[in-house]
Amino acid sequence: MKRRIATLSVVSASLALAACSKAPRASESARDGVTAASEASSADATKPDPKNALAAHVPQLAYHYQLSYRLDGDAIARAQDSHVALCRDLGPARCQLVAMERSAKDDGYPVASLKLRVATAIAPAFAARLGQAVSSAGGRALDTNVAADDVSKEIVDTQARIRQRELLVQRMTEILRTRDGKLADLVETERSIAQAQEELDQAKAWLTELQGRVALSDFDIRYDAASIARVQGMSGRLADAASTSLGAFLSGIQVLATVMIFLAPWVLLGAAGFWATRMVRRRWFAPLA
Repeated sequence: MKRRIATLSVVSASLALAACSKAPRASESARDGVTAASEASSADATKPDPKNALAAHVPQLAYHYQLSYRLDGDAIARAQDSHVALCRDLGPARCQLVAMERSAKDDGYPVASLKLRVATAIAPAFAARLGQAVSSAGGRALDTNVAADDVSKEIVDTQARIRQRELLVQRMTEILRTRDGKLADLVETERSIAQAQEELDQAKAWLTELQGRVALSDFDIRYDAASIARVQGMSGRLADAASTSLGAFLSGIQVLATVMIFLAPWVLLGAAGFWATRMVRRRWFAPLA
């Protein structure tokens, strides 16, 4: 019995010493909890995700359409209204009106432009319907430009940043909930959590914008008046004729000036000879007369 009591006393003393030795280490690990959570979340976020790796091979393209049409001045408003009606018929989920402009210059000719966002899956068909509406209004297409911007890398990088920040916020929140420490350490942990949450929200907003650019294509539409083109053509031809005439006139003056400069010394020399001969004749032959 005495031997058992002695054994229990030794075990209790050993446990007490072990608890005392581990207490400082626990406080040190608590202070380093934020750093450990950040490193662990970074390591987990950099692990390859098979789903994202497969999606990375599919290009994420954001399309931009630039269309210009030429119509008579009084038909521009009708064509623009028909384009807006086509967009509204598709609904806000597939077509959105971004900007619309219609005005008249000082010469009275109208100027119009339209900006739309159309679902990428139906964008080519929608562009064809825009051209048909212009043809129905008596106009024709001038330019059609389609450009694509590959945002695949930006989407993958943003998704990785979101995963990293989500893990960081989760682990730092768990550390804050379970640990006991100084008030300054707790405040610093809360500040780090708030900063990580703000970065997470920013990354999610940017990812939403990138996905929106892929899902909806931008349409920039310009309407030019055919009357303006004719006036500009006539003024251009008149300007060319005036420029040609002025060039010929200046060329003639240049040739005339060159001839006069070339002949000027000979004319002066002839005039001097004539004057000298006349003076000699007056001096020698005047008395005889």
